[in-house]
Amino acid sequence: MIYPMIGFLIILSFPYLIYQSKKPSGFIGLWMMKIWNRVYMPMVVWSVSQLGYKKQFDSILDVGVGNGASSKYLKMHFPDSQVLGIDISTTAIKSAEELSEPGLSFEVKNVEKTNLPVEEFDLITAFQTHFHWSDLTQAFLELKRILKPDGIILLACEWSKLAYYLPDFRKQEKLEHYLSNLDLHLIDSQRNGQWILYKIKKKYGGIL
Repeated sequence: MIYPMIGFLIILSFPYLIYQSKKPSGFIGLWMMKIWNRVYMPMVVWSVSQLGYKKQFDSILDVGVGNGASSKYLKMHFPDSQVLGIDISTTAIKSAEELSEPGLSFEVKNVEKTNLPVEEFDLITAFQTHFHWSDLTQAFLELKRILKPDGIILLACEWSKLAYYLPDFRKQEKLEHYLSNLDLHLIDSQRNGQWILYKIKKKYGGIL
């Protein structure tokens, strides 16, 4: 009798856990962010390595940072860069601020309307988060607005999450068409086991 009851409770809690993955709050949110660090930081390390060790970025924006571990890694990897980590969750940012240091800061912001300056960032990263954005198109338009003309958007996530939340984009040509309509261009995509990453740049009049 106890096992069906446990299964039932898990089913009931699933929507709450999904909400926590989008906007962590309270003790459960803090606990889940620690789990995410263990599970997803190897993906962050791999994704950043695909940018090349000699590449330098003056200003980096990390979107959906949770407790800031990915932003901290970006600062370690690019020590001369100014790194800003943002998240919609006040709980997440309060936790992330414990990692703050010169050149690494955190703010509560919505990716769909950041109020950040135009063409501010050389690199914008989003790890295991873009499939949660409530208005994907508006989010991409906002990232395009704050991305420098020669900047890069780096997205990375688990393939299973992409397939579940954004099933149309399992076919790369559909993603390319979608981005093209937003004057963005997919310049590279790579798979590593269950991880996938995309590199995206601005497109001007069909010419990169």
